[in-house]
Amino acid sequence: MSKEKNTTASVPHMSSSHRAHAQLREQLLRSKFLPGQKINEVSLASELAISRTPLREALNRLVAEGLLVDRERGFSVPGLEADVVIDLFEARVEIECATVRLACERAEKAELEALSDFLTESMAESPDASVDRLMELDIRFHDTIAEMARNKVLRQMLSNLNDRIHLIRWIAMEGRRNYTQNEHREILDHICAGDTEAAIGVMREHILHRNEDILVAIKAAYGHVYTRPTS
Repeated sequence: MSKEKNTTASVPHMSSSHRAHAQLREQLLRSKFLPGQKINEVSLASELAISRTPLREALNRLVAEGLLVDRERGFSVPGLEADVVIDLFEARVEIECATVRLACERAEKAELEALSDFLTESMAESPDASVDRLMELDIRFHDTIAEMARNKVLRQMLSNLNDRIHLIRWIAMEGRRNYTQNEHREILDHICAGDTEAAIGVMREHILHRNEDILVAIKAAYGHVYTRPTS
């Protein structure tokens, strides 16, 4: 996955703990650390130019978000255990279907028109666009539906789940780049028509949810993180 410009340094009043959290979250989403890897706090504190106390605060926050695991004798990156990943995708499916149902009830016409315009632009994206760019477009579409649902708890839950399955989604996106945008358009068309059941049905099929497909993506994810260049 490509590296993105670090913007945390541009926030003058961000505490060292919050800055460390933002930097580490980005590194975890970009798979800088391997699944199951133990975190070396001394090395990390030096790398981030931060003392151990705010670093520990950032690490504990990432544990609460499910992006790290507290092993009592130290922190480590979650593995890609099939049962855990399958549970996360199952939860995502149910939350996304709930946000679609609420969006069908609560979305305003102007919001739907704005999302339609966004889809028109995103569907015109170059077929050679990076997976990172496709992920950006995909996340924005799903988050916009969650925003239209007018339920902050569901939206936050979805955001956290997406963080925790970011690598698997990234891998799956590579194999679905020819279908994703068309499926987004179909979902939105059903929402605009007020056809809740049809919108939910397409959303359920749109999300990677079959266990066999998830297992294939997990295997591909391991292959990606262990064979990518180290630079």
